[in-house]
Amino acid sequence: MSSSSPDTSAKPARRENTKIKLIRAAERLFAENGLGAVSVRDITRAAGARNESALHYHFGSKEALIRAVFADRISDIDSKRLALIAELDRSQAGQNVQLLMEATIAPMLEACLDEGGRLYATFLMQIAADPRFDVDRLMDDLAPDGVQEVTQRLQGMLQDLPLETRATRLRRLATMSISIMADHAREVANGTAPALDWAIAEAGTSIASYLTCEPGSA
Repeated sequence: MSSSSPDTSAKPARRENTKIKLIRAAERLFAENGLGAVSVRDITRAAGARNESALHYHFGSKEALIRAVFADRISDIDSKRLALIAELDRSQAGQNVQLLMEATIAPMLEACLDEGGRLYATFLMQIAADPRFDVDRLMDDLAPDGVQEVTQRLQGMLQDLPLETRATRLRRLATMSISIMADHAREVANGTAPALDWAIAEAGTSIASYLTCEPGSA
């Protein structure tokens, strides 16, 4: 008589599926309603989870879930950013501020072609506007490779600027990028977005102009 062993992979797979559903439900609800207006019950109900304990089991708290939503798409964006920077280096253009900013913003704007990416852009704006969260710190913690690479390069490229000016502009880079991404997401959703290549070039030009202009003339 043959006996079959239990499928030990089924439960972990179900747990991972529940985790993903919670992240996607939270992303949509946070984007549509704001971080403070969404409860744990709202998220678990939208995710089809049995009870609120599912969120606490996977994430520990609502704040930890917010960090997980932030991290979920940013890692892919960061990987694409690093690949674009590597392409710049191969063409010996890695020290051009405008092209570096195009490489920085391009994966964010490309993400907006997908509905999930557009929701993520709106979610990021909610994060940027919430005093409980530090966007720069989140970027450093959850997308460290690309963010650090861009920051280190800009530190060298902007040496002619006074230290305080340089630090202020670099600190504002994350929120500027998020604002541009969210604006592009709205345009894509409304059917009014310009061609992607143009949008990337325009964003790169705008950010580079801000970073490199004379102090007091921004």
